[in-house]
Amino acid sequence: MAKTVQERSAKAAQKRLAVAEKELRHKVRPGIEQAMERIRLRGKVPIISEVLQIAIMKMDLMDDDELVTFLSYPRHEIVISENVARDFQEKSMLMIQQSPGDEIISPG
Repeated sequence: MAKTVQERSAKAAQKRLAVAEKELRHKVRPGIEQAMERIRLRGKVPIISEVLQIAIMKMDLMDDDELVTFLSYPRHEIVISENVARDFQEKSMLMIQQSPGDEIISPG
């Protein structure tokens, strides 16, 4: 005879207690959820929680420097070329000449 829903739930709860399983909740924005889904599909892993568990286990195996590098958030570096800086300087000077009185004149 098949088990009832209550019997299955009780057995699952008992198993969770036996292995000290803990539920963690984490809110994510749509972009992160989409990235997790792409990773899940590329890795051919059936559920997101497995992807996260595998990622955490692999990060735990990394040495400190490797982990710090891996966990550093990608930052964009803004580089202004000489041409852009020169254009900006020239146009700024032109605007100052067209509207005198706004410029700051240093003493001496």
